[in-house]
Amino acid sequence: MAAERLEVQQAIDFWDGRHRVRGQLLSGGDLSFDHATNEIFYALRLGRLIDIIGDQGFAAAPLRVLDAGCGKGYFARAMATFGHDVDGIDTSRFAIEECERRRVGRERYTVSSLDAWHPARLYDVVFSVDVLFHIMDDGVWERSVRNLAALTRLGGLLVLADHEADEDRVWGTYQMTRAAHRYRDVAVPLGYRADPFVPYRFRDSPAGFHVFTRVA
Repeated sequence: MAAERLEVQQAIDFWDGRHRVRGQLLSGGDLSFDHATNEIFYALRLGRLIDIIGDQGFAAAPLRVLDAGCGKGYFARAMATFGHDVDGIDTSRFAIEECERRRVGRERYTVSSLDAWHPARLYDVVFSVDVLFHIMDDGVWERSVRNLAALTRLGGLLVLADHEADEDRVWGTYQMTRAAHRYRDVAVPLGYRADPFVPYRFRDSPAGFHVFTRVA
């Protein structure tokens, strides 16, 4: 199975192509769901993010937020409508062009991989929704988690979606979930406290958010 995994450039090309041919939700959603079900799934994940982040930001003092792997911008746009100062990054040039076209406020969008993004300032919240388990290369995955952790300020939140599992599992050519301890093994030595896992609780999905707070 390992030999069949998409290489880094193959994965970039695959997702750019998927964003070109699929609609706003299906391009980054669950292909086993219809559009209406994906509407619910997106809204539920947004609700979980709101529960985690809280209502700290407001127009006069917005939270600085990074949507790492923003796709066509559903979560980034939502955070912008809540008054947050949002950056969205994705490797798909087509998806980023769609984000620019559908901009709602103070968001900024850039073509970048998760491991290569180096902004001028740190973020209050860094989140990545259903992206890291599509990174098939272990080295790129670890560099991505380390880089996202480095971009979060002291007291800030790092919120990364994956399964809560005891071991790694390869699901196909473009999906590989990592054991929960692997996220802790990267984040905790970098000054993070591991907070409780927040499951999606949508149908039979085993996915959810690994939540870390930067304490050092």
